[in-house]
Parts: sequence; C-alpha cells; structure tokens
Amino acid sequence: MPRPAPRTGRLRPFTLLLSTIAAAGLLASCSTSSASSSPTTSGTQSGASTVADFYTPPQPLPKAAPGTLIRSTVVHQVPGVPQGAVVWRILFHSTTITGADQAESGYVIAPSSGDHVPSGGRPVIAWAHGTSGFAAPCAPSLFTSSGGGTGPYLLPGLDQYMSAGYVVAAADYQGLGVSAGVHPYLVGSSEGRAVLDATRATRHLLASTTANKILIYGHSQGGHAALFAGEMAPTYAPDLNVLGVVAAAPATGLSTLISIIGTPAGTGFLPFSIPTAWSWTQTYSDLPATEVFTPAGRAFAQAEVTNGCSEQVSTAIAEKKLTPQGMFVATAETDPVVMEHAKRNDPGSVRTTVPMLIVQGSADQTVPPPLTDAFVQGIACPAGDQVNYIREPGATHGSVVFVAAPAIASWMNMRVAGEAATSTCP
Repeated sequence: MPRPAPRTGRLRPFTLLLSTIAAAGLLASCSTSSASSSPTTSGTQSGASTVADFYTPPQPLPKAAPGTLIRSTVVHQVPGVPQGAVVWRILFHSTTITGADQAESGYVIAPSSGDHVPSGGRPVIAWAHGTSGFAAPCAPSLFTSSGGGTGPYLLPGLDQYMSAGYVVAAADYQGLGVSAGVHPYLVGSSEGRAVLDATRATRHLLASTTANKILIYGHSQGGHAALFAGEMAPTYAPDLNVLGVVAAAPATGLSTLISIIGTPAGTGFLPFSIPTAWSWTQTYSDLPATEVFTPAGRAFAQAEVTNGCSEQVSTAIAEKKLTPQGMFVATAETDPVVMEHAKRNDPGSVRTTVPMLIVQGSADQTVPPPLTDAFVQGIACPAGDQVNYIREPGATHGSVVFVAAPAIASWMNMRVAGEAATSTCP
C-alpha cells in the first residue's frame, strides 16, 4: 500500500470479492518508498550524524506518560512544505501493544508563526501515512526523497490544510525512524497508539497555539491506522477530543486477503503479504515464523523486510520471481492462529463513536473498491457507525487523496465548526 503519487453500491459476495482481488493482480504493490536506504541530511544544519543522533533515545529511557515529548528540533528547507510553515522533527513516548514504554518519532508542521491563531488555538490533523517501508530508514520524518525523486512523503495536499489553519501531527509508526526491531506492519493497535501519541506530543510542543480539536486522517496503510486510532481513542487517549476520522483507500478485510496468502491468487500482492506475515511472526509470540514461512521465505523476509523500504522489497520480489507457494507453507492461509490475528487486525470490531469520512477511488488497483465497499456496507454501517462514503470516479490509489482534498478539508472544517455530520449508511 504505497505512498500516493503526485496528481498528474452494493456489497459483493465473498467469492466475487476474492476474484476481483485476484484479477487486479494486487493487493499492495509497495512500489515506491518515502526514504532511501540511509538517512540523508535533508533539513539539517550539521549533517547525517545529527539526524542519526536525534533518533537515538535516552538510555535508559526515563519513564513518562504516552505522548510525552522527549525532544524536538526545527527542520529547515523541507521540499513541498508551503513557504512560511514551520516543521519540527519530534521524539516522544509511546507504548507497544503489550503496554511497554518506548520512544517513537514523527514530525509536526504548523502554519507560519505570523498567521492569525484563532481564539482557542488551531485544530490538529493527526496524519497517518501509507506504506513507506519496514525498517528505521523508511521513516517519513527523515524527509528523504522517494526512489522516484518525488520529494519527501508529506500529507497530500498539505498547502490546502495549511491555508485552512491546521497543524499536522504525523507519526512514523513503531520501528520507523527509531530502531525498535521490526515495524509491526498492519498491526492496528500499534499504529493507532503511534498516531494518538504523536498527536499528544504535538499538543505538548505547541501548547499555546493548538486546540484540543483533533481530526484523524490516514491513507492506505494509514487509513488502517486511522480507523484503529478512531476506535481506540476513547479508551487509550480520552484526553484527546477527536472530532472525526477520515480514511482514504484504507487497508481493510485483512482476514479476506490472508485467506489466499499461499495460493496462486496471492501472487500479485506478495509485497503486501510477505511484510505483513513477517511482522506478525515477529510481533506475536504465538505465531512462530516456521508456522507461516518456508525456509526460503524466512531467509528472504529476514534479509529484505527487516532492512528494506517499500521499493527495495518490491524490487527484490520481482527480481527473484518469488511465488506464494515458495514463500509460505501450504497451511498458512488456513492456520487458525494466522486467521485469528488477521481478524484482530481487521478494523471495525469496535464501534467508532465519532463521524467518519471514507474516500475511495473507483480506479484503485491497489486497494480494490469492492474491499472498501465491503467494509463500509458490511461492517461499519451495520455496527452503527456514522459514515459518509465518497467514491471518486476515475481516481487511483495514489491520486484519490489529491482529488478528494477539497472534500476532505470541507468535511474537517464542518467538524471543527460543530456542524452535524451526514451519513450515507442506509
């Protein structure tokens, strides 16, 4: 589920959904990354060593509440940031899925200090990025260019949100930026904690100019993170006043996708299934890698996923002509432990108490529209969630966040203004 590229109905039965996925040749072709294989000096005055030092947390890490700011530094000359806006790189306390205290990283972008600050402060967008990779050098807060040279991975349409007066709080996620073992890829409770704690840290950093008015927004993997953050906020971060959740082309239906992980139908989404399965075997103690991967699969995942960003992993899979049958044991897709974790990481098991905006491009070949249809119409609406579902005709996985930016900003503005949200659920 790659980062977005710059801009240049009815619920389907289960079998039709799977055939659509297979026909698309997908699912998450992580073909671009937001970081090179090593940190650069982008946005620093004193070189790569300063950047590396920033991501090294104090040892031992002093105990502090989740969201407590450890350190911050202003970053200059980040490409793609509107003139006058101020950028910080941040390090903050968060927690693992077992509740252990740990340091994580991210970034903050605020409008120019000369801009008018509304009474009560600026609202905050808690931004959750799509797949950038699976290792520390893949963190968006490094502000490195992607393999395609398109610049750092920032909130798409950033200028529109800056003009509207929002502050952006962006988490890197566990294991990206700060080295903390494997990144728990598509582990919803890990992503959700990172998003919420980066937002808390942002409010510590800008206490005098931010309002406790939070809009959670994510795309692709970040859509998955945003949905989980919205579900978790009332219990994990009750101090945050979350007004709504926006998910663009979110990763949903993981249990559906895992069911074809080791079959020929799963060939097209090995860049999704290999990192997902590997991170789960490294995250969950009841899921050893030998139960999921063949010896060749384990060797590949250990060598590539643990060290690579999206582009490197996808390229390696293509060059080696890997197959699902060569990577996964024959029983992987029917393993009850695998399926239990897949269901645990399906968003929608908990009702979201705030309004949601779900955006999907009709021409998306990475997250198929039927998958999002199934989440909205088969899970979120029946659960009682208040969902406004927008289908953008002709929009792709990468372009949907740019095409829909005006609608997203308008929806956010209405939540900040206290206007009642509408729902497209029956």
